[in-house]
Amino acid sequence: MIVIVDYGMGNLRSVEKGFLKVGVDARIVSDPKSVDNASGVVLPGVGAFRDCVKNLTDANLTDAIIRAV
Repeated sequence: MIVIVDYGMGNLRSVEKGFLKVGVDARIVSDPKSVDNASGVVLPGVGAFRDCVKNLTDANLTDAIIRAV
């Protein structure tokens, strides 16, 4: 399953709907275990990278993202 990482920023529902439209199972998640178990990871971008990194760190998702990469 593809996971779309929810770190409190970005238009996640639009990303999810795009995957669903082409028949790909994708889910919005906010826990590191789901990231670790995913077959693919989408980290939606935003214009404020500093805020993005802060939110990822606050949500304890940084290590899971690094492992996925």
